[in-house]
Amino acid sequence: MAKMKKIADADEIAPGEIKSFTVGFDTIAVCNTDGTFCAFRDQCSHQELPLSDGEIEGEVITCAYHGAQFNMKTGEALCMPASEPIEVFEIKVEDGEILIGNEK
Repeated sequence: MAKMKKIADADEIAPGEIKSFTVGFDTIAVCNTDGTFCAFRDQCSHQELPLSDGEIEGEVITCAYHGAQFNMKTGEALCMPASEPIEVFEIKVEDGEILIGNEK
C-alpha cells in the first residue's frame, strides 16, 4: 500500500469548499463535497491555470478561466476546451486528518 501523507485537518475544508496545498513540488487541490473529499493536481489540463479558483457542483469542477469541466474523482475531462484528464490522487480521512497518496 502506498504511504499516505497528511495534507490538512478535515475540519479545515468546509462542505462545498476547495483549498490548495503545496506538497513537495506539487500543488494539490482538495475539495469537500458534502463530507466526501477529492484531491487532484491544482492545474487545468487546458492551459495549466489553477482549478482551485473554479466552481464545484457535485463531483464536477469548472475552470474559472475557460470553462473546462472535470470529474474530480476520476480526472476525466468532461467538456472543451480541455481534452486531457487532470491528475487525481488517492485520498482518505482518518482520525480527522486528510491523507493523500499517489496519483490514481
